[in-house]
Amino acid sequence: MNIINVNKHVLGISVLLASGQIFAQVDNEMLTQQHDHSFMQPMVKHEPPSHEIPSSEHMNEHGGEIYQSSEFTSKWLSDDAGQGVWQTQLESRIGTDENKLFVQLNAEKTESENTNYDTKFMYSRAMADFWDIQAGIRYIRDAEKVEEKNQTYAAFGLNGLAPYFFDTDIYMYIGKNQQVFASLETDRDFLITQKLVLKPYLDAEVVMSDASKYAKSKGLTSLSLGLETRYEMTKNIMPYIDVSYGYEKGDKQTNWQDESSSEKKWLYGAGIQFNF
Repeated sequence: MNIINVNKHVLGISVLLASGQIFAQVDNEMLTQQHDHSFMQPMVKHEPPSHEIPSSEHMNEHGGEIYQSSEFTSKWLSDDAGQGVWQTQLESRIGTDENKLFVQLNAEKTESENTNYDTKFMYSRAMADFWDIQAGIRYIRDAEKVEEKNQTYAAFGLNGLAPYFFDTDIYMYIGKNQQVFASLETDRDFLITQKLVLKPYLDAEVVMSDASKYAKSKGLTSLSLGLETRYEMTKNIMPYIDVSYGYEKGDKQTNWQDESSSEKKWLYGAGIQFNF
């Protein structure tokens, strides 16, 4: 009986040892697989960064989109003496946020006189938030002159939004015969209602030098202070009334013109503005 019991213990120990070896072998294989993932992970190909030209969609997202906006205004004004004048202006911008072509066409016809034209073609470059610097040419045709009806000037300007939301245009013009003069235009919108808007404005011109046949006197040569009251039927159609006070300095004596005195007068009238 003792020999049989001993044999039983020996057989049990052998089975346990064999089982332990089997489990140990299985555990080792699992650990090996856990630490070696090469058989589970696909090969990843790392390509160098692409240097392709940005797409048009990418450029549009960063201010490269080309847009166009235009404003057309036409108004009739009459002074204290009942003399009327018809004024028309087309202003257009086309380009990107940084680079634009700025075009302004003006026509003015006083009663019993021929039509005068004033045109600007300017390259406009963004130099800061809300400000563009401009350079180009200005062409003026004065049909009432006997000589030098057509004048061309080099033009330099600054266009933008001054503090307190004043839309401002400042220009310097240089032409032949020592003609150097500057202009300032500024205005601001005040909303009375969502459709009724008041716009006070100021236009001025200053002559620094002029030795032409129809020379203007140095200093402030013209000034206009006005108030437009417009009703925005839509964002594209806006009729308005205009009341302003104007000052014009007289011409100086030359071989081609007589000296004239300064004029001060009230102007009033109505017009319409189209945005497209």
